[in-house]
Amino acid sequence: MSRGKNWLYLDKLKRHFFLKYELKRLLLKSLYKNSFLPMSYRYLIFYKKLKLSRWSTLPQIVNRCSKTGRSLSVTKRSKYSRFVFRTASYNGDLPAYRRASW
Repeated sequence: MSRGKNWLYLDKLKRHFFLKYELKRLLLKSLYKNSFLPMSYRYLIFYKKLKLSRWSTLPQIVNRCSKTGRSLSVTKRSKYSRFVFRTASYNGDLPAYRRASW
């Protein structure tokens, strides 16, 4: 497996974990901030929240190129890095983009 494919696989796995644990994380966070609960319950809730996978957090998700796995200079709209975006737009593979001429 190439290095770019590994990054793509890890990114897909992190996004899966985020979607899987998002609701649970939000519920635990709201229960932890509830001041009407006793402190012992809040402490246990905080401990359960800490035990969730670190990959299920939002900062772990990085925008990556869907072809090469590159993380730098990736456009949000097309999810391509600048190199892949340039070649795809020149070839006419992206329907909304074309080379500028004036």
